[in-house]
This record gives sequence, structure tokens and C-alpha cells, in this order.
Amino acid sequence: MKLKADLWILTLLLVLMGCKKQEDPFIPPMYDLIVEGGINTYSKHQYIRLIKPVDFGNEEASVNLNPISGAVVSVNDGVQDVPFTEIPGTGIYTAVMENNDRYDAAYTLTINYNHKEYKAIDSLYPVFPIDANYIPLSIKKAQTGGVRLTIPKHTFGTKIAQQWLILPEGKTWDPGKFNESYPYSYSHVYGTPNALHPLIQKARIVDSGINDNLVIYKYSLSENYSAYLYSVFQETDWKGLLSSVPGNVKGNISGNANGFFYAIDVEVQTKSIKELMEN
Repeated sequence: MKLKADLWILTLLLVLMGCKKQEDPFIPPMYDLIVEGGINTYSKHQYIRLIKPVDFGNEEASVNLNPISGAVVSVNDGVQDVPFTEIPGTGIYTAVMENNDRYDAAYTLTINYNHKEYKAIDSLYPVFPIDANYIPLSIKKAQTGGVRLTIPKHTFGTKIAQQWLILPEGKTWDPGKFNESYPYSYSHVYGTPNALHPLIQKARIVDSGINDNLVIYKYSLSENYSAYLYSVFQETDWKGLLSSVPGNVKGNISGNANGFFYAIDVEVQTKSIKELMEN
């Protein structure tokens, strides 16, 4: 099964939402720029990408996103402003942040581009530790002697909003690889848009060996980021459940810009499939 990167889908949606389509009755605003990335506790190295919206009819540009160079980007960690430097020609701005784990504190992004200023704020909350008694996957023995993992992309009605990434041992998450096809899954505090609709039952199927290990990442989500993701999935994964008219999902970037600047805590554990089957 071909897996698409969730962040790639979110980005492409926002890129297209930033452009006008004359024949469509709904005309979304033309944004100056789209923002991706944020602050994480997994690494001191932080990454933020800035890209330009493209025209609906320009298929090449919608695949090869147009990076924004020449912006002045910084993040305030509550103590100081940390300047970000662009990796030349990529639109990806990076910095080393020593204070990347200030829990219950706000991080503020500031972008200056084309004589305009854009800001965004998100708060960092600690992730609840990974518990083998609750990991969003099921494991069944296969006739071949191995096991089959079923990892639902969405679960609903959880007490805490969380994002997950379950990978085979040897593969890792890199927050600077924006185009990587990471098969994220999500725990939503909200209910299902339509409990009977088959689109919400999306799941990733993985065949593995019973002696293999899994690398499990768990990410905290602020209330605002969780609500934003839920709204975006209504325009992607669950499109058509509520309306055939596209909506304008606005993130936390001020001014005539879109996207979401996040602050996330990350925990990672390696667990054996045998161990998970025993729980």
C-alpha cells in the first residue's frame, strides 16, 4: 500500500488553499507564504520551512514546492530570540536551540519577509510516557509464521490528543526532512466526523517477524495544534463527510500567511513485538 506523508498532504492542501480558482464558487484567500515545522524536544536542531502558494493549474509547481529565501526568521524561547539561518535555496531555516524543553511555556515565531511581519505562538506540553498497555496498533500471527500489524491512522475520543509514529527498527524520524513519507497516526480528543463512513477507518498494514523490534515515537500536541489537525483532516482524509465545498483551514500564523508553527515534546522507545503481544 502506498503511504503518503501526512505533512506533505497538509502542506499541499495549504499551498492550494492559498491560490485562487476562478471556476470554483469558493475562492480561498491568496496567502503570502505557508509555514511548516516548529520546535521539538527530540533534538536541539530545529527546522522551519517557508514556501510560496502556487496556482491550481500549475501541477509542476504543486509537486516541486517553491521555497522562500531571504526571510528573517527567529524563535523566542521565553528567554531570548534565536535566529534561524536558511539552508541555501531550500526555504528551510534552521537553528540550534538549547532551551528546547521549556515545558508549559510559549514559543514565539517571528518572520520578516517582503517588508511584512508574521508571528505565531504555540505552547510546549510534556508528552505522557509511552505505555505498552496503550499503543494504537493490533498484532495478529500470520499463517506464514510472522505477524501482521494493523495501525489505525485515526482513533477518536481519547482523553489526550497525541501523534504517533511507529517504524521498524533501523528507521528514524528526522524533523528536518519535510518531504519524507512518515506514516503518522493520531489520537483525537474529538469524536468521529461520521462513525459509519469507511474513510475514517484507514489503517496501515505491516507484515513483520515475530522477533523484530519497533521504534515508537509519541508526540504531544497543544490544544490549538490538535484542533488544527482535526480541521485539516476534514479537508483531506475525511473529505466529503460533511461538505463538498472546500473550507479555509487557518493555522496560527498571523497576517496573510497560513500553516502551523508547533511546539511538541517527543518520546521514543524501542519495543519488541513479542513484548507487545504479551500486553
